[in-house]
This record gives sequence, C-alpha cells and structure tokens, in this order.
Amino acid sequence: MRLRTTPLKINLMKPDENIIPKSTFNSFITKSNRYLQSNGFKEWIFYPGMLFHDTEAWWTDNGVRPTPHEGIDLCFYRDNTGQVLRIDSGTKIPVMYTGDIVHIHDDFLGKSIYVKHNMNNKSGDVFHTIYGHTVPQNHCVSGTRVHEGDIIAEVAAISEESKVLPHIHITTAWIHKSLPCKKLNWETIWNSKSVTLCNPLEYINIKYATETLYPTLKYERQLALAKLVKMFSASAE
Repeated sequence: MRLRTTPLKINLMKPDENIIPKSTFNSFITKSNRYLQSNGFKEWIFYPGMLFHDTEAWWTDNGVRPTPHEGIDLCFYRDNTGQVLRIDSGTKIPVMYTGDIVHIHDDFLGKSIYVKHNMNNKSGDVFHTIYGHTVPQNHCVSGTRVHEGDIIAEVAAISEESKVLPHIHITTAWIHKSLPCKKLNWETIWNSKSVTLCNPLEYINIKYATETLYPTLKYERQLALAKLVKMFSASAE
C-alpha cells in the first residue's frame, strides 16, 4: 500500500445534525453468533490502531499504518467475568442498515463488501457501509437487496503465519452519487474527493472500552502449546 498523498476527508458533522439512527448491529452480531452469547459477551475492546483515524498498526510491534485508519476493527471483546477474548474466523457479520450491495472486491485478507443505503444529504452524497476482510455469503452479490441485521458475510480465516488476527473492519462513508460503484476500492476511499469518511462508532449502538496494553489471550496460549506438542510429536517419530 502506498502512502497517502492527499489529506483524509473527515466528516465533521455535529451530533445534532446527524439524523441517521444508530444501528442495532451489535445486537444482531451477538444473537447471530452463539459463542458470543455463551461466552457472556459484555463489550468490545479497542487497542491503539483499531479506532477511526488511528495511525498505529495494531498487528505489529511499533508499526505505523501507511494511511490513517478508515474505520474500526472489531476483534477483541470482554466477557462477563472480565476475561479478554477475541472473535473467531467464521463469525457471522450482519449488515448495519437496509440497503443494496453495490460492489465486492478482494482485500489483503478476504473481500470487502460495499452497501449503499437510502440515506442522502443535500450535497448529493449517499451513505455507505463497508465491511472488510470477509467471506461473503453465496447469495450476497452486487445488486442484492439486504435488510438491517441480515447476515451478509463471515470473518475470513487467517493463515497461521499471519500477524493479523481475524477481525471485522467497518467503514462508514458519504460517497457522492457521481462516483461509479465499480470504482470503489480502498485507494478510492483514501484519495477521492467524492468520499467523506466518518466515525462508525457514531452509527453503531455498542458498548466498548479503549485500552493501551494488549492482552495475553487464552486462545493464543493454547495455540502455542498445540504447536509445541505437534513439534515434539514429529521429532519423536
């Protein structure tokens, strides 16, 4: 990815000017994924690099993003006991609002899905939600009508060698109606004057916390132990 050459266009809309109701996305994602319910999901946790406009690369030590973060990354959550867990690949992803899938393309972990909603402003911009690093449902193709809460994709699986953990990337943006859907991609999102990015947390009704120290996850400890067992088993044969 190349470094950004133009300033990121940020939505500075005041809260009382934002007439779009908050999505119940969080309620849908917990209801659609039984493990979140059985684990006693309490709140999402964001570490440096996961929030809108962050510059850190959270998947690597002391890394810096080539561009400010265009949205949020949902990866870690806290359960009712206070333990920090993370979502799995295969986690079902609901759409935030009713709309139409207008474009799907490959990204570096899976596919990105663009959904156009029937929400317009006086400047001729249309509200879009974008879901990155996914495996779209078979019926979800460009032109498909989806309704709030419908499952449109699953979180893409990540190779064992990857430093990135499975997660959901969400971007919200006002995109001018003159920009063809087929031209939508992450370079366009970064550089086009026809795109105004906004903070997804302003549009999702969720409970979350921000923290600075990354956790030592039980899952990662188990995975490391399994690799050691596999290695010793192979050497003993």
